[in-house]
Formats: sequence, C-alpha cells, structure tokens
Amino acid sequence: MAPNEFLLGLNSVRERCYKVQEAANRNRLNHFDVDTTKLDDMIQFVILIIKRDYEHPSEIPAYSRWRHFNIGNNPRLDTLMKSWTALGQSPLEQTKKLIDILVIACLMDMKPYQSYVYTEHSTNKVFKRKDGIAVAILDMFLSGTFSSDSSQPHRVDSEALMTLSYETVARGLQFSQKNEFAGIQERVEILNHLGLALGQRRDYFGNTVQRPGNMMDYLLDHPTTIKTKKGPLISIETIWPVVQEMGEMWASEEGIGGTKGLGDVWPCKAIAGQDNMVSFHKLSQWLVYSLIEPMEKLLGATIEGTDLLTPLPDYCNGGFLIDTGFLTLKPVDYERGIKNYHQNSLLPSQPKIEVAPMFDMSDPVVVEWRALTVAYLDLVAERVRQSFRLSKKMLSLSQLIQGGTWSAGRELAEISRPNTHEPPIVIKVDKRVIY
Repeated sequence: MAPNEFLLGLNSVRERCYKVQEAANRNRLNHFDVDTTKLDDMIQFVILIIKRDYEHPSEIPAYSRWRHFNIGNNPRLDTLMKSWTALGQSPLEQTKKLIDILVIACLMDMKPYQSYVYTEHSTNKVFKRKDGIAVAILDMFLSGTFSSDSSQPHRVDSEALMTLSYETVARGLQFSQKNEFAGIQERVEILNHLGLALGQRRDYFGNTVQRPGNMMDYLLDHPTTIKTKKGPLISIETIWPVVQEMGEMWASEEGIGGTKGLGDVWPCKAIAGQDNMVSFHKLSQWLVYSLIEPMEKLLGATIEGTDLLTPLPDYCNGGFLIDTGFLTLKPVDYERGIKNYHQNSLLPSQPKIEVAPMFDMSDPVVVEWRALTVAYLDLVAERVRQSFRLSKKMLSLSQLIQGGTWSAGRELAEISRPNTHEPPIVIKVDKRVIY
C-alpha cells in the first residue's frame, strides 16, 4: 500500500497516534509533559460521571450529533420520525432524511460565542451556544432551507446547497448585531462545496437528485454489503470514502485545514524519521459516528469495522487531558500561546474569552495535543471497561466518549473557566479550519 493511500485510511489514525504516545513514553515530546500519576484520576473521574448519570453503563447512548437535537429532554428527531411514519414514508426514506440533516449538523458543528442564543420556533424556548445551533439547523431543515423542492422541504440536495447564501444562514441562526459569532462564512462555504461534491459524485449520492441520504442506495447495492434477516451488514470501509467527500478533503485543499490530497493529516516532529505524518480524520469520523446511528435504528443495519473508529481529538476530549493535569504545555509553548492570544485579541470582532494559549490548527503544539488525545483516551476507555467488567460489545468506545470522556471534559471546562467554558488551549478560527 502506498504511504498516501495508507494515510487516507481510517486504520492509519491509531497507528500514527500511538507512535506519538511511544515518544511520550520515552520522554521525547516537543511540546507537552505527561504526568502518568494522573492517569488513575482521569479514569476515576470518568467512572464517577458515568455512575452519576446512568443506572448502568449499557444505557449510555451512542456518540453522535443526534444527541444535540435532544436538548431540553425533547426527542425532536424521534418526534419527526413519527410524523414521517404517519405519512407512510418507508424506513429507508426516513434514514435518508436523517442522514441529510445529520450531515448538515456535523458540518455546522462549531463553538459559538458565549453570548449566542437561539429561540426555537415551535416552543419559544431559548437555547445557548452549540445547543442553539443544533435547534436552529433543525428549524432550517423543517422550513426547507436546504431543499430546492418546496414540495419536499425535509430534504438536503445539491442544488439548494450550491446556492445557499450567508444571509440565509445568518437569518436562520437569528443573527443580529448583538447575537452573532465568527466562522459562519466558512461553514456556508463548506455547505456550498458539499452541494458541488454531491453533484460530482452521482455514484454515491444519486442520479436524479443528489442528496447525502442517497448514499444509502450506494451502500445497500455495494457488492461488499450482505443482506441478512436482521438487516444489511455494511462495512465501514465502504462508508469511509463517501464521508471523506463531504468536507474533509475540501478543508485541506489550501494546506490550512490539513494536507492537500490527504485531509486531516499533519507532520509531527515527535515521530522520528521522514515518515512523520499523523492522521486524525476528525470530521470524517464524526460523520461516521453520527450517520451509522439511523442506519442501525431504522434499517437494523450492522456496521462492520466500527472498532477502527477512534476517540475524537476535539475540545472536550483534548481539554480533559489538560484540565486533569495529565498533560501540561511546556513553558516556552505556553508563553508563545499567550502571546498569540494577546495579538489575536487586538483584531476587530474578537470574542471575549478567558486568557488561554492560542495556536493555529497547523501548529505543532496542536498536532501533538490531538495525537496524545486519541492515544491516551483509548487507554482510559480500556481501563474504564475493566473497572465495570464489561467488554467492548457491552460498553463501546462510542458510549464511553458520549457518557464519559466528552462529558467529563465539558464539565471540567465549565469548572476551570466558569465565565466562558472555553477549552484550556484555543485553536484560532481560520478559513477551512473545521475543528
């Protein structure tokens, strides 16, 4: 297998992140110090969170964008499915519709300013920050914002996405002079690109109408998919190239959101030798985690190869390692990050955040941080399973992230930085940075 082909694959993520962990074991990291005495603290904190929030770990739902639509204990997507069933729509068409909205929600998954709020159309309830974005996306979906056919509003198609404007999205998010946040223009561009990608890959997304949900026809007809009495058996390797077309490769085209032609892949000096590239494929993995849920729920699908998925190096998971004291930024990098923060704060329209080291997505600090997050949270997950005496089948990585590490990281951010709930390291918002 050619090196580039390997790095594009999902199985490269653990292999390369573990190499960075090996460097940590040899005390050869360039940007972080590791305090292994804090490993048990991390494990116990995750166990505590799970025991507090769930009667039994098996009750933890999957790690998926779907969870964001349940804010306020309102199962919005389940309610929507009931309305589709009442209209006589098949489980396959409902799966397509859910994939449509979940793809948009994943690509619009971002961290807005602390002050951002959204008022839900159907309830008049007010939701903040990421919760507000999720509810806003659902309201836009229901109103037909992402469909070019007014008779089929609950759809996402290429024609509507290619012509989607900043003004339409800003209006849908209820932007005003006092209620807005940076980065939306970049997300509109990725939705415009998605429309283009859907049209270019008709083999994946349909001939007559190109929509994300039509990937189901491709997957069900694929020669590797096996039809069983329970439902289709679909390989994650079949899903993988489809989701990579949805945004990751576009984000890397200019070398800002990744390495051109490889996606979310970066050089890391902690790995000795010339072959020092580390892959994360965070956005594509987030799509897979989210899209397999409707396939399993509505079609009874079994997704083969989900053990290739890794912990995602996002703010909550990565922040968890730092806020517990397991990882500490080396002094010279901390000082450089604080200087970056102060320089960035002088620019117009910058949000008010608590002082924290700030780096570009491509900075070696961020690459090392993300790799250590993937590798060490794998270890935390295994130790937590051992504590509960549960197998991977009984307590999946997806559940452990949702109910454990991600929840723990979010809570520690709220405790450590109560004014803004920002992560301990901030990644600068930039063109094509989808983090």
